[in-house]
Amino acid sequence: MESSKWEPTEEEREVMESVWMQVKGACEKLKEETNAKDEHIRKLLKEMADRYYS
Repeated sequence: MESSKWEPTEEEREVMESVWMQVKGACEKLKEETNAKDEHIRKLLKEMADRYYS
């Protein structure tokens, strides 16, 4: 069985870019307000993705 590769439309790309900018801003704010480092943010994002999308 062949799996199809998803290719986002231009509109979907724009939505993803908008969401990414919001996530990036939230991560920067978290780093400013706490002692979280990049590796902590990375782990947090991975845990969230694994929880909701696996």
